[in-house]
Amino acid sequence: MSFRISPVGKHNEVKSFMEDVKNKVLKVCNKQLQTYPSLKTNFELFGMYLLEEKVEIKSFQTKYAITTLGTNLEEYVEQVVEILSRKESEFQGRDSGWVLVDLLYLECNFLQFNPIKASSYIDLPPSLKRRKAIINVDNNDQMCFGWTLASALIHPTGKPQRKESYPDILKIFNWDGIQFPVPLSSIPTFEANNPKISVNVYGIECVYKDGKQEIQVIGPLYYSKSKKINHVNMLLISNKAGNTHYTYINNFSRLVSKQISQRNGATHFCDGCINYFRTEQQLKKHQMQDCNHTSTILPTTTLKLDKTGNMRPENLLTFTNFQKQMLLPFVIYADFESILQPLDTAEPDPKKSFTIKTCKHTPYSFCYYIKSSYNDEWSRLETYRGENAAQIFITRLQNDIKNIYREYLLNVRPMEPLSEDELRMYDESRTCFICQNPFDNDSTNPKVKDHCHITGKYRGSAHATCNLNYKIPNFIPVVFHNLSGYDSHLFVKELGADTEDIDVIPTSTEKYITFSKRVLVDEVDLESGKKERKYMKLRFIDSFRFMPTSLDKLSTNLTSEQCAEIRKFFNDSNKFQLLRKKGCFPYSYVDCMSKLDEKDIPSHTKFYNDMTQEHISRDEYERVVRIWNVFNCKTLGDYSDLYLKTDVLLLADVFQNFRSLCMNVYGVDAAHYVTTPGLTWDAMLKFTRVKLELLTDMDMYHMIKKGIRGGVSTCIKRKSCANNEFVPGYDSNQAKVFIQYLDATNLYGNSMREYLPVDGFSWLTRADIEKFNVHDISDESDVGYILEVDLHYPLELHSTHNDLPFCPENILPPRAKYKQTKLIPNLYDKSKYVIHYRNLKQCLKHGLVLTHVHRILKFNQKPWLRDYIDLNTRMRNKATNSFEKDFFKLMNNGVFGKTMENVDKRKILKLLTHWENYGRRRGLESFITQPHFKKFTQFSHTLFAVEMSKVSVVYNKPIYVGFTILDVSKIVMYRFFYDILRAHYGKNVSLLYTDTDSFILEVKTHDLYEHMRNNLNEYDTSNYKNNLHGVITTPSIVGKMKDEYAGKAIHLFYGAGAKSYCVKTEDDVIKKAKGVKKITIKKDLSEFDYKCVAEQTDKKVFCKMLVFKSTLHDIYTELVNKIGLSSYDDKRFVIPNTCDTLAWGHRDIRRYENYIDLDNILQNPNVLYDDDSMDISDELLDGLIKAFESTS
Repeated sequence: MSFRISPVGKHNEVKSFMEDVKNKVLKVCNKQLQTYPSLKTNFELFGMYLLEEKVEIKSFQTKYAITTLGTNLEEYVEQVVEILSRKESEFQGRDSGWVLVDLLYLECNFLQFNPIKASSYIDLPPSLKRRKAIINVDNNDQMCFGWTLASALIHPTGKPQRKESYPDILKIFNWDGIQFPVPLSSIPTFEANNPKISVNVYGIECVYKDGKQEIQVIGPLYYSKSKKINHVNMLLISNKAGNTHYTYINNFSRLVSKQISQRNGATHFCDGCINYFRTEQQLKKHQMQDCNHTSTILPTTTLKLDKTGNMRPENLLTFTNFQKQMLLPFVIYADFESILQPLDTAEPDPKKSFTIKTCKHTPYSFCYYIKSSYNDEWSRLETYRGENAAQIFITRLQNDIKNIYREYLLNVRPMEPLSEDELRMYDESRTCFICQNPFDNDSTNPKVKDHCHITGKYRGSAHATCNLNYKIPNFIPVVFHNLSGYDSHLFVKELGADTEDIDVIPTSTEKYITFSKRVLVDEVDLESGKKERKYMKLRFIDSFRFMPTSLDKLSTNLTSEQCAEIRKFFNDSNKFQLLRKKGCFPYSYVDCMSKLDEKDIPSHTKFYNDMTQEHISRDEYERVVRIWNVFNCKTLGDYSDLYLKTDVLLLADVFQNFRSLCMNVYGVDAAHYVTTPGLTWDAMLKFTRVKLELLTDMDMYHMIKKGIRGGVSTCIKRKSCANNEFVPGYDSNQAKVFIQYLDATNLYGNSMREYLPVDGFSWLTRADIEKFNVHDISDESDVGYILEVDLHYPLELHSTHNDLPFCPENILPPRAKYKQTKLIPNLYDKSKYVIHYRNLKQCLKHGLVLTHVHRILKFNQKPWLRDYIDLNTRMRNKATNSFEKDFFKLMNNGVFGKTMENVDKRKILKLLTHWENYGRRRGLESFITQPHFKKFTQFSHTLFAVEMSKVSVVYNKPIYVGFTILDVSKIVMYRFFYDILRAHYGKNVSLLYTDTDSFILEVKTHDLYEHMRNNLNEYDTSNYKNNLHGVITTPSIVGKMKDEYAGKAIHLFYGAGAKSYCVKTEDDVIKKAKGVKKITIKKDLSEFDYKCVAEQTDKKVFCKMLVFKSTLHDIYTELVNKIGLSSYDDKRFVIPNTCDTLAWGHRDIRRYENYIDLDNILQNPNVLYDDDSMDISDELLDGLIKAFESTS
């Protein structure tokens, strides 16, 4: 239950706000405790903040704390005040620049809780008992925390498990301000009361490994800030009823011996992440720099039985998802239509940032299409329009999945007799058609005949183990286009109508990559009299995560032959041609149900789209009229039904063709997956058959993780105007100036073709490091290296390297307004910089000085990814439409994305439908009692989101691949700029802007294209048609630089910071603005806006745009006014009164800062120093001027 409390007056200070609302808070707390004697309570304070002209509401909350009738509420509220004050202060310190305008309201959240569940004795699980690593005191009171301390710090007079063996704990420890049972949140108070004692607390969880249940230690749930002479490690255990109990870990190594191994003689234990290190020095370094204080699990070299029945090391990554080669028997395609109900609003000041809700979206109709992969007679279309559309949608889906199971999946169809050819092929087969591995004489895994359980047809010869694992999965995908951003909010709350589980992969509390609902499809009576329940899942997936473009564009790419589903329902040629591409609908016009009963077709103006700020064309409207007439629509509702039906069938056609494409090229069914990166990762592993070694050394993992740096995006020079014969206003008396936009063709694809790490990871010894010479290692050596080094950036390089300094770093910009680290190329010296050996060679070649080598990681490398990249490149070159071209590019880049997956950032979110536990299925009450419970959100009476703190993390990603791809990609860009352009043009080439794989250049030369003609091996000129400018057309080659404007002359460039710039050509103005919708950029931002921002120091341009946003899974249209362009850019130092910049660390910055300071003094000669008022003397001014002139 939640209550919102507003103050009487205005406040911009937490303590005065809380004083204003204190009596109301106490009243609410008392009233709730009278109803529920035990609660978990938290408070969330909301305030309005200003950053420049941007206004946002931000909040700070306390952790959930136990409150009972015995709680001193006055003291508790005072603690809340201190916590909220500290958090608000830390926020402003962390995000400098945000100014608190007004504290708006306080939300008090109450959850039912039984504190008696955290006190008395609980027996240890047998597997933990056998480890003999824990002392579990048998207490019958609520003071298990105290007895655990006693068992750790006091020698027992009897058996250590008996509380009678210890003195009175109330007398030997200071318990001031602490209530029993002791929650984790009270441990800091205990440590403050008892300054010679420190405590860590860990938890346990059950995991399944190799089909067996194991108990693993997780946490720490609480980690002491300072380890004292009397340090106690505790284990918090629980039982099925949710009761929890503290115990003493008296032998940590023995407790976790099954969980982690002492690799390579490592004996030094970190109790922060539960891992071993080889030396005391390594352990201390790790604890100071890398430890995340979360139980961290690394793969081991232990042999495990894989899905093919073979033993392989646990840390060997290879393709094992063989079942995803099977075509899923059913896929459902779905969509909703919504009423956009207007909300009363008043638009605020357009010169300030704001967000206001303008419409609420309520679903009024749905359509879904069940598509069978094996028999089209089983396919079926379902539509509905009316009240409670979301509820009816879920009910019908659940009924349909039950019918599908009972009619088509319940009974296995026997194998049909094999033909003579099939028998011969079986007899002659030497490899398993599932895993592609050869058969051997192993009698435990013989060759067998595999067949389809739905059709009965023979599929091929397989290992017995592969055959057993090659099963139809227990889910049916339900595909929406833009599920995550829109449709999910329309119906997800209806999934709470029953108590069955919901699985979710979240990106935030309300945005999900995918989610699944478990459905009971059958019950079988057993001989024992019990019932065995059979379940399947409705797995909701987003086709936009595979094909990130509009359904309109996707459907346009389809040929008539590919529109099989549309043609099936509309076989008449005229009707088919009318519906084979997406139609038009008056979304903004339909603001109530009665509009759907209108019998006349809406006028052309009613089809105005508020989101795109555009009317449909006359041709489009004429098509609407033809559809209305040809299909004999009686009302707008009839037209809506037809429009929705067409959308769903087009989505089916698009995704079915996509599935066929993936099956034909990669041999996997895309419907098994939830995103393109997951799909392409499996496709790559399957195609390359590579075996990647996962890291088993924590130091290796953290060093590489520290070295991961993305693409560089920065503006170097804010303005440039071309002057050459291809632009208007050419002045032949002035130097010729060209502007060129070059893009590296498939930059990451090129890097993925290079030699990449694969296995054999080991540290070089100090003796080996002393002998190491990076120049001796070739780029294509079988052995590669990643180093941690110190580098010096000589002052004499500052001018020549100013445009593009080597070794970019994630740093806090000097004197930044906002304390946020950014990837910035700079001229500072580097300390402990993690770098690939090839990049280091390049840096040293260009003058940087290696001053020290800290560590070197050695590994085996080879171009194991090259064939897969080349496959996608060939497919892209053969593609006949823009979707396929983009898709095959995405399949390459998606592999890179998987190698960069940051498991530390994964959110732990549960969607729950019930308060109580149902058998083994835990309810909200159970999660609330967990010590790592973080917060919960109530969406409806039957759907809750619970966020838990991370208590364990598994490092099982080959991040060394992503690190190498990023570093090698930078070699390509730096080589082209320094070794090709600067080597030819010298200072006559300047970098205006760069973004990962692109350069915008200013070149002073008599003929820009002469360099291209003479260096064709450096360029991709595939878009230079008919040998434009005398440049021969070449094939598209990855890694080569391509003129983004295909020889078209660029007239001018304005830069407004990273991801924000304007480029003007003879017939177009290309504009980019970070965080602004394309349609808003197109319509609202002018060339003049960019000019002002580039030339002025404090210019801001506001943009209005409409967006969809959900609040507690209610979706609204919101009008947002935000800063679209700003002169402020802290990635570089802007030279005063110019459009030029310097890289941070440049030796000349100090001179310009002195100039700025002196300029201020000259303009304001009377200033205050400390508390004394004094006039600056003429002598001091003269001295400052002379000093400035001498430095100039």
